[in-house]
Amino acid sequence: MRLLIPVIVLLLCTPGGVRAQAVCPAPWRLEEILRIGSVESTDLIRGVRDLAIGPDSALYVAQAMVPAVTVFSLDGRPLRQIGRAGQGPGDIQFAAFGVGWVGDTLWVADLDRIQLFTTNERVPDEVIRFHVSVPEEGSTLTPGRMLADGTIIGMRGITDGTAWSSRGADPGLALLRLSQSGEVLDTIAIMDWPGNAIENVRNPGDWPRVHPLRDLPLIGPKEPLTAITPDGSAVVQIAKVHEDATPPAFDLLVISLRGDTLLNRAVEYEPREITRAMERRLADEYAGWMAGDYTSRPIQLLESTLERQRRVYRNAFWVPEYHPPVRQVVAGTDGTIWLLREMREDHVDVWEIYGAGGTLEGRVEVGEGRSTAKPWMPRLGIGIASRDEVWGTTRGEYDEPYLHRYRVDRTCAP
Repeated sequence: MRLLIPVIVLLLCTPGGVRAQAVCPAPWRLEEILRIGSVESTDLIRGVRDLAIGPDSALYVAQAMVPAVTVFSLDGRPLRQIGRAGQGPGDIQFAAFGVGWVGDTLWVADLDRIQLFTTNERVPDEVIRFHVSVPEEGSTLTPGRMLADGTIIGMRGITDGTAWSSRGADPGLALLRLSQSGEVLDTIAIMDWPGNAIENVRNPGDWPRVHPLRDLPLIGPKEPLTAITPDGSAVVQIAKVHEDATPPAFDLLVISLRGDTLLNRAVEYEPREITRAMERRLADEYAGWMAGDYTSRPIQLLESTLERQRRVYRNAFWVPEYHPPVRQVVAGTDGTIWLLREMREDHVDVWEIYGAGGTLEGRVEVGEGRSTAKPWMPRLGIGIASRDEVWGTTRGEYDEPYLHRYRVDRTCAP
């Protein structure tokens, strides 16, 4: 059934430098054809943490704080749930954080393991569990995502906030490929980590706070400016930003699991200075978030106490001179690469879409909605994308989650 609801307008652009090309001057349209969720819904009750389309043409959805994977038809009908609360084989610990397919095998990641299902969704064929310490980063890796060859990308957990916060002197984070037993096989890529953290003023030396300009997406591997292709065959990332180069550029990189460089393209950009107004906005939003202004507080505090907390967090907040040119990366199902560009004063999110060869194909502007309670996060959380359709998540007025399916209209009118 086609829903009579508004559409999001996608605007194409033809910026200069490496991105310059002839594109249709007419806007693309992203037309919503399906919405899953409502205030009364019991099918989608928490925010989406991961989603995948299986070989059976069904949608597999992992939700926060839901100990199961919910399966929907592509027209939005709930079909079944996989898993239940527990710690045994086939159970889900706390919630499913990742879900995907490798061939005919369904993999589900929860608190510290990945379970593999082939013939029976109630009984896993294999349970993968390991803990790999990375002391130089102050972190531990547990099974996070399965790759096309059956190897694993780890889910990073902070164990030493002091080591994590001090990574400004050596900002690179290694994206390690691990065997199913937890053996480190190789480093697929080095992820840039320049000044991402804000000092934890409540517990110094403990978990740092990720900076709003570099916050991690809710959907995906939870690594900075890095995405895994939906089939698990390659890594897409912004490898390095050359802010001081002439002209400034960022490296758009695609690497196969064998280490082959499939794409290495320098994309020129114009640095955008962070204005005083933007600095105040981000400082207020960050301080408000830390004081609980955007969520339900378990304990009601005096306004004077809350304002003191906000003041402390404002004082700890900082901004760089320029905006990071890219905030998030999404790997499309058709080889496209979706980049969320700089934060704008008008609260409009700008996504650029590149082809597999690194050529700019279009630009998406999203000016309505919100994906999380954090005010600086994208308005639309993109989970699955291609030139033809997009699956994304938003939150409603009462914080109820929605999952949207959009049809991309790329008709070029004269």
